[in-house]
Amino acid sequence: HELLLASGAKKVTDNPVNDNPGGAVHLLGTARMGNDPTTSVIDKYHRAHDVKNLFIVDGSSFVTSGRGQPTMTIQALAFRAADHIADFARKGEI
Repeated sequence: HELLLASGAKKVTDNPVNDNPGGAVHLLGTARMGNDPTTSVIDKYHRAHDVKNLFIVDGSSFVTSGRGQPTMTIQALAFRAADHIADFARKGEI
């Protein structure tokens, strides 16, 4: 506080350490989406490259984090993936 006030800060507030580690972060990117199985885990339909009939439908498909809350984007991708999964099922592909 002293350094901030000495440098001319008009208002200094404390940000206490979060008591819930991981509660304020969004873990993303652990199962990247992409066309190349050597650099990604799932394809554009959320279907795993290496495991038949496995679909990973959550924030892990993001290749990076955007600005702000990702929940609505995750939900939109889940609805999109569900449509593709239903199409694959109708065609007898899964």
